[in-house]
Order: sequence, then structure tokens, then C-alpha cells
Amino acid sequence: MIWNNNILSDKSREIDEMEEEFQLMYLASTIVDGTFNFFKIERKTSKVGKPSFNLKDMIKLIFYGYMNKITSTVELAYNAKYNHLYNWISHGIEPSDRTIRDYCKYFQPIYQLIMSFILIVANRIGLTDFEHIAIDGTIKGAYNSPFNIIKEKDISLLIKHYMVEELSKEEIKKLRRTARKFLEDKSKSDEEKVDILFYWRHLLDYSGQVSLALNDYDARLMKTKDNGQKYPKFSFNIQLGTDTKSKLICGVNAVQNPTDHYQIPALMNQILVNLQIKPQKISADTIYSTLANLNYLDSLGVTALIPTKQQNRENSGNLPDNPFAIDYFVFEEYKNVFICPNNEELTLDGAYRAPQEKGGGNKIKLVYSNYQACKNCKYKGTCYTTNHRTITRYVHEVTYKVERLMSTKDGIKDYKLRSKTVEAHNGTFKRIYHYDYIPIIGLKRVQNLMFTIVASYNLIRLFNLIKENKMDLYSIISAIQFISQT
Repeated sequence: MIWNNNILSDKSREIDEMEEEFQLMYLASTIVDGTFNFFKIERKTSKVGKPSFNLKDMIKLIFYGYMNKITSTVELAYNAKYNHLYNWISHGIEPSDRTIRDYCKYFQPIYQLIMSFILIVANRIGLTDFEHIAIDGTIKGAYNSPFNIIKEKDISLLIKHYMVEELSKEEIKKLRRTARKFLEDKSKSDEEKVDILFYWRHLLDYSGQVSLALNDYDARLMKTKDNGQKYPKFSFNIQLGTDTKSKLICGVNAVQNPTDHYQIPALMNQILVNLQIKPQKISADTIYSTLANLNYLDSLGVTALIPTKQQNRENSGNLPDNPFAIDYFVFEEYKNVFICPNNEELTLDGAYRAPQEKGGGNKIKLVYSNYQACKNCKYKGTCYTTNHRTITRYVHEVTYKVERLMSTKDGIKDYKLRSKTVEAHNGTFKRIYHYDYIPIIGLKRVQNLMFTIVASYNLIRLFNLIKENKMDLYSIISAIQFISQT
């Protein structure tokens, strides 16, 4: 009897899983239909030659594949033929893997519209108001072997070889393997090789780097957080903006800049387009605290939740061991003084114009000190090693406003939502979608790949939100169909 009950329980669970999979597929199909209606997507085709596959059906097939973490076009083509779920969602089309690859290449920007439509739906059915967006960056490895690179000095030596004098055997031995392979290549003439070398040099001059990825010219050397990774590797910087309430990703931007300092404006512009409404708050970590970012958010009327380095250390409980570090000097705003650990006041010595920031403006450099107190201090030689201790502070109207907000309980409380929001996506894309190993090259195609991955992620998240909030799926589908017509 127990054995029979176990069989019935397993069967029941299997039926529930099949029902859930069908519901997810039905929601995905409705979202794609709604996207095409909402954004008035049409494809103009020629009547000459073999009829092409229906664009909407191809988008549904690829979209459903990404939802199931299938990024291989060969595997997707196989499923289109032999898996009834893929066959159902795409209305029975059976494209080749080459055809799927072509549709991925030329029509992947449509997935940004799918991503946007999902966000619009989530807002209109009351799942979120997108009040607070958390921003973070992660590094995506480029599809390029670490051995398939060429350095600036190798390019210079090769140009010398073809245009000035041939390299000696010793000089050739010093070349990297890729440079030697280029030198030994008999399929190209010397003139063609010189053109290629000067093009490579132009790309290096443009990028400001000393090495070039030969498989992906758009990739840039970036430091990664991978365990055991000692050297920078060719990568792209992926910027994500995530809603703190629903955990839906509102914007994704692939950039070549290896740092996050100036990335908010471009990402925020995309978020505004995707949401079609303006968030009230943006939170990001300290590296985003530049005038370019803060001035931009201030001009939009969006509250910036970005702590200073000192505030970040204090909030995370990561204060330095040195008892005389700047973290232990208390700033009294109304008196405009710093109180040192020995309870002495460091007063303002002078205000100076700081160098202009990239894309921002000028901060004011404020210097505080108390020469007389330091001269007689018992910590002389420990707190400072020169004549006396000075505290330097760089301020600007907009940075000061953000700093004051981040010193309040409300500011700290709102900022804590960030770490619970953005960190998980980076691991999901790396370990579940394996996006480092998808054979796509070029900044534009990497950007379109991220739209596809994020759209599929958001669809699954939307489905889970509907379940978590105990909403009737078929009523939601009716609402989606209504939204798509408005």
C-alpha cells in the first residue's frame, strides 16, 4: 500500500511539473505575441526565393531555448524537431542550426523589446513600482583563448621585419607564438600582412592597451575576481540595473571600459527606455561615486544612494585596525571641524580648487589641521610622521548631498537592499547560463546576447512572482493581451 502511494505521489508530482512547464511556455508565448503587438514589430520579406520562417515563431523557439539554458544552436535545432514542447511553441517549424544562428545574429535586438515588455507588464499588473533600482557591474570573459593574443611590441617588431630589415633568429625567438605564426603564414603576401599589422596597431592606439585579442578585437584586458586569477584577461564589463522589490533586471549594458566609474548615465538611459517610467532611487557601490554619475542622477531628480569609501567601511563593519585612520576622525558638520582620536579639533586651513573630474566638474579640496595640538600630542610620531596631521576632504554640492543622505538611518536602510538584489545575477549568468563560453564575439553581439539572457531570466522571474503572489495565470495572460493592444 505504501509502495502504491509512492507511485501515485510520483505520478502526481510529474503531472504538476508538466502542468507548470506548460504554463511557463504559454506565458512565454503570450509575452512574445504581446511584444510584437505592443511595439508594432513587422518583418518585410521578399517574395522571391524560398519563403523564410515566420519571425515570431523563430523568436519564440530561441527564447524558449534560452529559458531552458540552451544556447547551442545545434541543440536547439534538434529540440525543434524532436521535442514536442519546442515544436508546440514555435508552431512546428524545424529550422537548421545555421538558420537559428542567422536569426540570433540579425534579430537578437528584439529581445530588448521583450525584456522591456515584461517590465511594463510587471508594473501594470501591480507586481512592482520600480521605485528603487540597484546597479552593479560584473566581468564577462571574452570568447578568446589567452594564447590567441598579440602584443604591441610584437607588432612593432613585425612591422620592422617587413618594412625596414628582417629580424634576426634571436629576435624571432623572442616573439610570442601568435606573432611567429603570423610571420610564418604563407597564405598572405607581405603587403597584406603590413596592412593587417597597421590595422592592429590602430586598434591598440584606439583602445589604449598593449595587447590585442585576435579572436575578438572589441575585448579589453580586465581584472577578474576568479579564484587563482593572477593576471587580467580579455573581457567585457556587464552593467546591470535590478529592481530591489521584484528582482527583475531593468537594464543591461555591455561596455569596454574595465572600471565602473562612469557607467551610470548610459545604463540609466536604457533603464528609462525599458521601463517607460522613472525610478525614484538608484543605489550603487562606492566606485560609482563620481561627479559624472551624481550630476546626471541629480539632473534627473533621482536620489543617489552611493556611500563614500569611509561610509562603506563603516556600514560593512570593515574599519581599519589603525586607530588613527581617517575613519576615526569624526566630522562635525555645524562647526566644520574634525575631532581626532585624542579629542582635539582640526579646523579648516584652506579651500582649493581640485583638478577637474572626467565628465563631471570641479570639487573643492578642503584641508583641516591643528598644528599646535599635534605639536604637543602624546601620539606624535604614531598618528603622523611629518610636522602635523592633516585631513583632506573633497566636496561638491551634489556629492555633499549624497554623503549627508548616506549618513542617515533611512539612507543606510535603503542601501542595504542593494546587496540582497544584484549579487545573485552575476553567479546565475556565469554558472547556469555559462555565458563566458558562448561563442559570440564583438561588443554589439555580446550586448544582444545579454538582452536575450536577461529577457529569458525576467520571464522566469515574472512567472515565479505570479505564483508567489497567488495570482491566476490565465487572468494575467488576459491582462497581458489587453496591455499589448494599448
